[in-house]
Amino acid sequence: MPADEHLRRRVVAFVQRLRKEDLSKLPGVAETVDWAEAISHLAPITLDAPTVDATLGLLLKYHDDIERVRGQKAAQLLAEPV
Repeated sequence: MPADEHLRRRVVAFVQRLRKEDLSKLPGVAETVDWAEAISHLAPITLDAPTVDATLGLLLKYHDDIERVRGQKAAQLLAEPV
């Protein structure tokens, strides 16, 4: 699987898992597209916790939600199989 396809799958899987969390406002399509575009400009080979933590402000609207997901929760969501 090409690296860009792998990254897209990881982004979609992460957002799908995130949408199952108890957040004040779940990310919508527009936020997901903006977030994916930003990540693609960072050019990672795969989606990792530091990249998620650094870009969550594009995906989530509320500071409390960002703080809830950042760190351990982001790593946990990323660790689930795609």
